[in-house]
Amino acid sequence: MPLQYKFNEVLDFPCDQHLRIIVLTEDSQPQRLIDNINELMPESTDVDSIIDSKLSANGKYTSYNLRVRFQSAEQMEMLYRELPKQDFVKHLL
Repeated sequence: MPLQYKFNEVLDFPCDQHLRIIVLTEDSQPQRLIDNINELMPESTDVDSIIDSKLSANGKYTSYNLRVRFQSAEQMEMLYRELPKQDFVKHLL
C-alpha cells in the first residue's frame, strides 16, 4: 500500500508538520534545506525558517527542525521520497 494512504488515515490536509532533517555538518547550510524543499514543492508549500538545530555528540552531523505546510498526502509522500535523494541529506524524520 502506498505511504500516502497511511498519511490520509491519520492526518487532515492541509496540515503543518515538523520535520527533522539530518545532514553532515560539513554540508550544513540551513537555507539550502529550505530552498530544496521549496523547489520540490513550489506550488503550495509554506516552509518556516529553521526552528532549531543541534550538533551530534561527535560533531559529524547537524539536525535541523523546521515546520512545513503540506497540502496533500501525495505532497508529503513525495517530499519524504525525494528530499533524502539530495546528496547533503542523510536522514529525514
